[in-house]
Amino acid sequence: MVYRVRTYCIKPDVLETFNSFFHEFLLPNQLRFGAKLIGRWINEDKTQITAIWEYKDKLQYINIEKKIKKTKLHKQAQNRKSELGSLYLSTSQEFWYMTGNYHFLGGRQ
Repeated sequence: MVYRVRTYCIKPDVLETFNSFFHEFLLPNQLRFGAKLIGRWINEDKTQITAIWEYKDKLQYINIEKKIKKTKLHKQAQNRKSELGSLYLSTSQEFWYMTGNYHFLGGRQ
């Protein structure tokens, strides 16, 4: 498995707009093509949002991104984003890989 960790730095006053945009445009396209959202979090002062997505491997991520860019929903998202203006100040993305299988521990120390 590979995990894509995407972090957005935002102004707190755009949180609701950003969340709406995510739920209407970004989430459906990712799920449609097989990405799995592990979770999405915001820090205490509401200036950073981090989403973690799971993929079988990096190739699956690349293929999903290619498919998304060809969809009508992606084009609508780009148009809507330009109407809304800047939804975030900056963004970063990293890929994380597991260091082992810890599911067998079942919460035991």
